[in-house]
Amino acid sequence: MNVEIKEAGDARKVALVTFDSEEVSEQENQVCREFGRMANVPGFRKGKAPPQVIRKRYSKEMQEELNRKVSTTAYEAVLEHKDIKVYSILKVDAGEVATDTPATVEITVDVEPDFDLPDYEAFELTVHPTEVSDEDVDKELDSLRDQRASFEEVDRAVAEGDFVKCSYEGSLDGSPVADLLPDKPMYGKQSNTWEEAGQPKGLGVDAISKGVLGMSKDEKKEVEAEFEEDFELAPLAGKKVIYSLEIHEVREKKAPDPEDESFLEALKAESLNDLKDKIRKDLEMRKERENVDGKRAQATQKILELPDFPLPQQAVEDESKTIFEQRIQRAAQQGAKQEDIEAKRDELWNESQVQGRARVKLTLVLGKIAEEEKVEVSNEDLAQAATREAMMRRVDPQAYVKELSQDRARISRLREDILYDKTLELVASKGKEKVVESDEKKTD
Repeated sequence: MNVEIKEAGDARKVALVTFDSEEVSEQENQVCREFGRMANVPGFRKGKAPPQVIRKRYSKEMQEELNRKVSTTAYEAVLEHKDIKVYSILKVDAGEVATDTPATVEITVDVEPDFDLPDYEAFELTVHPTEVSDEDVDKELDSLRDQRASFEEVDRAVAEGDFVKCSYEGSLDGSPVADLLPDKPMYGKQSNTWEEAGQPKGLGVDAISKGVLGMSKDEKKEVEAEFEEDFELAPLAGKKVIYSLEIHEVREKKAPDPEDESFLEALKAESLNDLKDKIRKDLEMRKERENVDGKRAQATQKILELPDFPLPQQAVEDESKTIFEQRIQRAAQQGAKQEDIEAKRDELWNESQVQGRARVKLTLVLGKIAEEEKVEVSNEDLAQAATREAMMRRVDPQAYVKELSQDRARISRLREDILYDKTLELVASKGKEKVVESDEKKTD
């Protein structure tokens, strides 16, 4: 047997594995013996039929098995070849193998690229201070109070922060906006909708939330909304719309007293000081988690910024297809029209290829680091990851783990994901931390 390796593009090679006629004949004899041991041929005891009878009776099956056997021997030889490290086998073509005739098996493989590991312990990763100020605690306390606020109806003029029940209808050059934009009612006509007075929505008509200020229940007036020249809805871009506005109800937001017993009980705190201590600890843990996540993101980016090297083509193709299909599905779920998706198909595919290459590059580097650092995935790691997945999918964890255990491909993918996640965590933990002030403090 002889193995010849040829280049076939980036990180791809073709191996030609040749067998002389004697080697093929030996493989065929083995196949014949294997069939002979199992064959039930009329007139012969099991396993005692002569070779010529076996070959005649099982010619088709033996030919298929010979092809398989020669192909298997060939790709095993390629896997063991000292000059290449196979990443994945793409194609095995043995043609028609004939007894007493030389055979050549063509095997196309993507190979693991050769690259130098980065000095990841020298990665400089920024973190933010985890100290929590009294101001941070008070801000979080106010947020908790807001979440549990009541809304009481009041008989007075609307003030900033009030929640107002109102109706409005827009008119553009004498025509109802609702007729121009039937699928965007927030810009045309709304009945009994709620607005937070004085607070821009970011999505919708800010002039309404500002216009209600100073108005009272049952009062009506007109407000003018000016839309920017580059506004996303063409019929309104650069136009002024007159909205007829009517107030139906005014409610004042009242946050609970921070020392109120029911408020403290709901948050499982014995006193305001106890609650503040809990808030402080939670904020410290949150900041620490943000630092860990931030370091992982920075480590990922530094790996992706390493000099490029040839990537296994099929792996890039598979990852790109997965990303592309996910983006198409997500766009459809978010209500995008099929014609709009089709119009952006090429753009989405190009972006998916960029992301696919990045994923494969990251996977290869993390895989090599994992090998270097001897990172391993335990059964406990697998069980915990499977349980988390089950909870995210809102299914019974035991049933999900049982289902997963019957699918080797999914278990293998989950094991790989855990390995890379643990390795990224390791890289992030080994980097050099540089403490920087948060953007908010810099601005102050």
